[in-house]
Amino acid sequence: MDWKQVYTSLDSLLGDDDHPQPTHFDHDAAEELAQRFRGALMQLVHRGLRDDADRDPEAARLIALARELRDEELPGGAQQALGLLRRLGAVTVELVDRLESMGIIEGMSKC
Repeated sequence: MDWKQVYTSLDSLLGDDDHPQPTHFDHDAAEELAQRFRGALMQLVHRGLRDDADRDPEAARLIALARELRDEELPGGAQQALGLLRRLGAVTVELVDRLESMGIIEGMSKC
């Protein structure tokens, strides 16, 4: 997983100082972002479960949410697709932050 690419995608999706939040993506770009976030979440969930992160209530909540979102199909409507992408991105960030705070992973948020 290219975590720098994941974080670049997060910046372009969620917005930052250099990137305004988009109002829509074409379907191919949305599908590519969804797959990138699903892959990232899959790695984070596996790593968290391997290291018993689910013993922590907040990590367990994020892991369950990541699994649920990972299985959602990208909606056909532009606004609904953007909503799913934002949820995937937000959970990715939250799970990275939680696993880092627990000492399970390190340095990912610095990408």
